[in-house]
Amino acid sequence: MRLLRIDGSFGEGGGQILRTSLTLSAITGTPFEIFNIRAGRKPPGLRPQHLQAVKAVQEISGAVVNGAEVGSRSITFTPAGITPGEYLFEIGTAGSVSLVLQTVLLPLALLKTSGRRSKIRILGGTHVPWSPCFHYLKFQWLRYIKRLGLDVDLEMVRAGFYPRGGGEIFAEVRPEAEVRPLALEERGLLKRISIISAVSNLPEHILRRQREQAEMRLADSKISCPIDIKEENMPAAGKGTMLLLIAEFEHSQCCYYGLGAIGKRAEAVADEAVDGLSNFLKTEGVVDEHLADQLVLPLALSKGRSCFVTPKVTRHLLTNVEVIKKFLPIRIEVEDMGEKGGMVRIGG
Repeated sequence: MRLLRIDGSFGEGGGQILRTSLTLSAITGTPFEIFNIRAGRKPPGLRPQHLQAVKAVQEISGAVVNGAEVGSRSITFTPAGITPGEYLFEIGTAGSVSLVLQTVLLPLALLKTSGRRSKIRILGGTHVPWSPCFHYLKFQWLRYIKRLGLDVDLEMVRAGFYPRGGGEIFAEVRPEAEVRPLALEERGLLKRISIISAVSNLPEHILRRQREQAEMRLADSKISCPIDIKEENMPAAGKGTMLLLIAEFEHSQCCYYGLGAIGKRAEAVADEAVDGLSNFLKTEGVVDEHLADQLVLPLALSKGRSCFVTPKVTRHLLTNVEVIKKFLPIRIEVEDMGEKGGMVRIGG
């Protein structure tokens, strides 16, 4: 099979180009070379979390890899075959465990075997910037992954915040799944909002301040629906905080969250999540823009036709679409509807 060459600097130019390429290379058996990895980032090249994604897919696929080291700006990757099993992936920093999990999940879930499960343990950052936090995975991403027909369980052993890391998650994947298509063109009426305010090794008043700020902002927005509240103390090696909002509609669900940082007030953490939800409600989106990025890849592997509305057409989404089309002979259309959002059509 010919070597597929991919310029890692095109489009959004981030690590998602590499991760999507790894996933689809393992599934399709297509060898690839990627160059200019993260060329526009500071520092450019592979960081520890990207390197661990490479090594993780290498381990599950028996791949031959050249250039896999921190700082590398190009690698070649030639997969052999997917092997289910028990895997431990240690990032060694506060690098995102979520991104490593998402990179290996589809190859293991879609594997046609006699039913042998895979158990995955990943150590690193569970609630860190620029990646989906664990609670987002658990309450939003996993909900849709199961809706698409994938059989996955996911738990967090302990949280890991930037810069210390030290978090741990566990996933169990039952293979032989087939991805079901998804059609979501209208979200319907807002039914319920859930607030999760969580901290690790910080005073209890931060839980309360985050929650109260979110409640006040939602009341000011005149949102009339039941609101559920949960406060959570998460075991962790370091200190950290998070507030997550889940908005349930008749036909869909969206999710936004804020993370704490040194010098960032608890109220600002809540504002970050509420601002995301408020902006979503001004559009015709059915799922949040972050999930839109994460749905395109599995839906491209479905045999049916899918469509959904994202609240905004991001460069990240468009870049991911172009990478998928390099590996798969599939039609993907993204229609920008301006302030209303964007319609994504896959297949057909």
